[in-house]
Amino acid sequence: MLYKLSLKFGINANFFLWNVLWFFLSMFIFSRLFYIIAEWRDFQFLWKQGILKFLFMSDYNFSLMWGVLGFMIVLIFQLKRFKISARKYIDAIVLAFLFASVIGFIGAFFGGQIYGRPTDSFMWIAATSDMSNTPYTSPMFPLAIVYSIVSFVLFFCLYIVRKLTKIEGLVGYIGITLFSLIMFGAEFYTGWTDIFKAHIYFNLNQIGALSLFFLGVYGLYKIYKE
Repeated sequence: MLYKLSLKFGINANFFLWNVLWFFLSMFIFSRLFYIIAEWRDFQFLWKQGILKFLFMSDYNFSLMWGVLGFMIVLIFQLKRFKISARKYIDAIVLAFLFASVIGFIGAFFGGQIYGRPTDSFMWIAATSDMSNTPYTSPMFPLAIVYSIVSFVLFFCLYIVRKLTKIEGLVGYIGITLFSLIMFGAEFYTGWTDIFKAHIYFNLNQIGALSLFFLGVYGLYKIYKE
């Protein structure tokens, strides 16, 4: 999707293809590292088992928001290196991320990696299979499905807006701002508690969402001033 959007928006798709290995490595290391930090109560002895336990795992053990950070570090470095404005690429990046998130969250739902806390609201789902990874068999808030639907709606609406406006960066920064706000609020319904939430009330995803929110607002402010 990133490749297709690059061609559609008239930007250099090779910018991503040439750096795909660095994007992958940075996303892998940051998402894995911060997951271990967030789950330090369970993973504090992992380092004694060698580097292979860090690199390879038998389950989904990654942090979404800090994988995004890993991507952004390489992106910013390459943009500075070639003296390219971030606005030129941010629309395609954010739209591609939202499109991929639709698929990713559905996969996380079926795999049981993202699940909500028990609820008595009209929106719920129950995991009754013995193969389920979720700790609850009572009705749970369908967090992963909500994320998937929200990602699709944002992708569809912002894609239409991008076709109607020629302001580079506007759609990208709106997408970052809205997605981060939704994630910050929705994470209060998660059934997962990490070491950050246990101490400061906000989990790692919410901390990352706040960072993205300020990035989005700052980008929109610069566009408004110009």
